[in-house]
Amino acid sequence: MRAIRGKVGVVAALVLAVALALSALAGLGTRPTGIPDDGPWAVQLSEPEGNFDSCLDDPALTSPTTWGSTVTAVFATGATEADVQRVLDCLDDAMTGGTVQVGTVEPVDA
Repeated sequence: MRAIRGKVGVVAALVLAVALALSALAGLGTRPTGIPDDGPWAVQLSEPEGNFDSCLDDPALTSPTTWGSTVTAVFATGATEADVQRVLDCLDDAMTGGTVQVGTVEPVDA
């Protein structure tokens, strides 16, 4: 009976450790809650980690700029909300840490 209690305690401790690890990982790669209704949009990555470069090569984005540990890319003229969602989905899959924000930018007159 004592051996069973010991095994139950070990299993309970293991389950708790896994739950804590998963909850800590859940905060990584935090995804924005919503896309603004109207563009032009921009996406900003703060302290990004992971292999996300291919996400920023999306044809709907202009060339990303990096400032310190922040990467910003503006969506091209004519980009749609579906384009924004596609890029966000890619970043969500590719990033292992950091945060993602999406917002709007003022259009620049050419």
